[in-house]
Amino acid sequence: MTRGMRILHVIPAVAPRYGGPSTAIVAMCDALNSMPGITVEVAATDADGANRYHQADWPSQKTELHLFPMDGTERTKRSLALRTWLDLNASRYDVIHTHSSWNFPIYAASRAARKHHKPLVYRPCGMLSDYTWSRNRAARFAYWLARERTNVAAATAFHCTSEAEADEVRRHRAARGEVYVVPNAIDAATWQVPVRKDVLRERCGPAAAGKPIVLFLSRLHPKKGLTDLLLPALAKMTVPVFLAIVGGPDDHAQGYEHCVREAIERLGQAGHVALLGPISSEERWAMFDDADLFVLPSHSENFGIVVAEAMARGCPVVITEGVQVRDQVLAAKAGEVVPFDVGEWAATLDSWLADSPRRCRAGTAGRLYAQEHFNWHRTAERLAEVYRRVSNVL
Repeated sequence: MTRGMRILHVIPAVAPRYGGPSTAIVAMCDALNSMPGITVEVAATDADGANRYHQADWPSQKTELHLFPMDGTERTKRSLALRTWLDLNASRYDVIHTHSSWNFPIYAASRAARKHHKPLVYRPCGMLSDYTWSRNRAARFAYWLARERTNVAAATAFHCTSEAEADEVRRHRAARGEVYVVPNAIDAATWQVPVRKDVLRERCGPAAAGKPIVLFLSRLHPKKGLTDLLLPALAKMTVPVFLAIVGGPDDHAQGYEHCVREAIERLGQAGHVALLGPISSEERWAMFDDADLFVLPSHSENFGIVVAEAMARGCPVVITEGVQVRDQVLAAKAGEVVPFDVGEWAATLDSWLADSPRRCRAGTAGRLYAQEHFNWHRTAERLAEVYRRVSNVL
């Protein structure tokens, strides 16, 4: 490389409440900024549910954040200030890398990239999946015709985090850019934070005494499979078990927690489940440490960073086929991938909870695999190569 590259990452929001890409963006960009010849900055709205994200909350000392007020709805995250800034400043960057789909910031970034003839790396974050298309189909198709089809067609390249997501992108006739698979990584704290046993069990209370604990840790959203898969499977299990549900409400599924509570009561599982609510990023490591099994029964999940975190903490995992980190789980022999079927889930959970040596082997294998494959330095190297290819900066 004869000169450095400047990369701009555009994401709708960076508040931790949004999970996934919003929490990973800091580590991803810090890792890229640690590489010679690369400077990465982030542009986002100040969306944070009913509140507003503040510049002082940005945890990075390496990556500059350009933060703009949101003046639209929580769903669209419109920010005219962000659009204006992008129109004026996109020319300063060699590549624009977007995260997410179906919202105003991605439209504004794609528009600015086209205006200034800059390469656009489009990361759909699992939002071009069949599951996404099945939700609000009429409104989604209208938005596709108005904006998202142009965004996809204009992309120089696509950043996917799994082969399954790459296949989703390739099925779209509008997608003409090269597809690159660069898996996510996980926070270095995953390995650095000391193991803390009994924290989860204490939170679950006396009802969990003497029972293995199955952990669900994610936002409360219908696509996560709680009410139509996990809780019905729990009711069919024969092995004594306690389910800990950890996670806060999703802003796009207001009231779903009530549906979860209703299902617990209806299925007669009130004495076998604890709804523990949201926790801080630092607290989640202790949740994995104390769980006998981690589960993610999602209909659709782009990668599934929480699964990688569970693996890294040595917790065996059981997930659905809709969780796109499934290939890594199988390669690592860190757990099992089960079809979306209540009976099969009940039988699988019974089998795993009855076999402590099997769980121990899977936990150890998952931790070793995560250490080798889910580190940000390796991810940053691969992303840097993508940038070099699309920008022709040598």
